[in-house]
Amino acid sequence: MSNTIFPGSTLGIIGINRNGVAMIAAAKKAGFNVGVYVDRSQPDITKMADFTIDGAYNDKQKLTEFGEACDAIIYQTPNIDSTVIRFLGQYAAIPQGINGLEIVQDRLMERAFLDQININIAPYVTVIGLDDVYQSIDSIGYPALLKPIQRGIGEQSMMIKRQSDITRAADFIDTGTYLLESWIDHTAEYTLTAACANGEVEIFPLAQLEYNEDRQLISVASPAEVADDMLQEMHRIIKSVADSLQYTGVFSVNFYVTSTGTLYVKNIELGLTSIANVYDNTTNVDQYEQQLRASVGMPLHVIRQLQTALLMIIRNYQSVAIRRQWLLKNNWKFRFFNSDTDTADPAGILGFVWVTGDTDLDALRNQVDDTEVWNKTLPNSGSDNEEQEK
Repeated sequence: MSNTIFPGSTLGIIGINRNGVAMIAAAKKAGFNVGVYVDRSQPDITKMADFTIDGAYNDKQKLTEFGEACDAIIYQTPNIDSTVIRFLGQYAAIPQGINGLEIVQDRLMERAFLDQININIAPYVTVIGLDDVYQSIDSIGYPALLKPIQRGIGEQSMMIKRQSDITRAADFIDTGTYLLESWIDHTAEYTLTAACANGEVEIFPLAQLEYNEDRQLISVASPAEVADDMLQEMHRIIKSVADSLQYTGVFSVNFYVTSTGTLYVKNIELGLTSIANVYDNTTNVDQYEQQLRASVGMPLHVIRQLQTALLMIIRNYQSVAIRRQWLLKNNWKFRFFNSDTDTADPAGILGFVWVTGDTDLDALRNQVDDTEVWNKTLPNSGSDNEEQEK
């Protein structure tokens, strides 16, 4: 099926999350009808769509109804089983393709892919039980991460810091194959986001991530500054991934950097991310428009940096403290999610703030620190899958 569709056609979206509102808005602004498939009702996200179909991801009747109503279908996140996307491909174009999705959903396939294109990753082995963990830990070293091979909603990883922790893994390891991977002791984490289509690759400015000790994302800073040779290597890596993955659309590569300056690739993420929301106010085009352009057959927009910004994550427990900043800050831009879904979870994401007004990231960080809004942290509830170790 052709991947070129024109305004007036219907674009379907599946695998939607809080960023879905912006994706729907981008498609509507460009003149497309929008249909959304959800496995549970999310009216706060889908209300802008022309139609919504609620159904399980294994409900072939509902999926057929959705596929027949759409000219093309995109997955907003990679959390939809590739067999579902393949089924929908009988009825509508799948611009992003399926090959890349199958690779990133399987950690072993992803690491084999990265090995094949000569990209530096953490040492790993596959294990199927506690005996394998005991036998492999010496070669991997402590600390190590134990992860299911298959990525998916709600899956978790387990940190093994010492031999006594392996016993606890008995409750963690179920049936199937797991990945035992060295934990890379790092001093910084970065994300490089790009859009690719028809041989074109457009790369967004580098972003630096800050997490708290509970692995909750606190902030995204862009453009991040690193040595020129490191940035060139990051660009080489993301272009190599784009050339080999057989994927069309927006994707990200996440990096660790150690104290000695060694660069490791953490993982590949397909689709739209909260991290890339930093570009909503820092570049001339955002991830949503680039995803749309790639999906409907338009040329990608050339990306230009417009300003420096910190994207701060607002959580429910910060709702009172952030109200004062809402009234005071003339250089902050706010986006709140009008949703009742996560309000019971103090650590649930309430919205985003873009802190701008200075070209120096340290000056912006000092501005944030002075408010003391982000000084208090809460334990990670595990509800926000996007932030878990991948």
